[in-house]
Amino acid sequence: MIPLILSLAVAGGALGALGARGNRVRTGDERALWITAGAIGGPLSVAEYAGILWAKNMIPGIRLPVLAVAIGVAAGAGLLGAALTPFLDESEDRARWAASFLIKWMRSPLATTAGLLAAATARLLGRPVDFRRGMLFVDVGPGGGALALGGVAWCRARCFGKDRCTSDALARHEAVHSRTVAAVGELGFYLTYLTAGVLWAKVQGGPWNGLTADGCGQPFEKTAHTYTGDPAAAHRCGKPRGAPVPSGGPAKT
Repeated sequence: MIPLILSLAVAGGALGALGARGNRVRTGDERALWITAGAIGGPLSVAEYAGILWAKNMIPGIRLPVLAVAIGVAAGAGLLGAALTPFLDESEDRARWAASFLIKWMRSPLATTAGLLAAATARLLGRPVDFRRGMLFVDVGPGGGALALGGVAWCRARCFGKDRCTSDALARHEAVHSRTVAAVGELGFYLTYLTAGVLWAKVQGGPWNGLTADGCGQPFEKTAHTYTGDPAAAHRCGKPRGAPVPSGGPAKT
């Protein structure tokens, strides 16, 4: 079992490195966290898919070999997520965005399914639901800020304009986080964001879920921040450190 776990971790780290390259990650700290998240997410993604397949096999019908299928799905969807989603999201073709969303859903079955339920509820309540850059953006109430969970961004009302759509800058920001999930898996990304990412932000003297004016803080926000802040600031972290700048990351307040 240990050799299998180590092999999955190495494969996951490779997917993280591929995803960082495809998303043009420029800073060493963020690149390191992509690889770390992949190494963590490799075994956890297989365990997640195995649990889903085990539950499926409890229902009478076609029974699938749990471990083999789980490894195949994790590897195949992870490769698609790392290699294709940047190209799909950056296009202006809604069909390609839809393909990207499906890949992200495969890599985040728990978070994205919950988001789809939230989107359906928002629709019933007459609240805005927007789709762009391979993500759904759902109005979950008054205020500002966005929380990217898998292929769905849970947004406050101020994220939407008078046309009931989100800005393209915010969409591109959140899409970076969703593509990280597509490459390394939902469990790998969020565990790394909330542990190593938070510790790294503390060492740099920045906010745990954003960046200071000179680019210090949560490494996972640096590439995403190039769409919603000063692109130059996102790629430097030096003294003096400034005040936190707004972030549209996966845990914005």
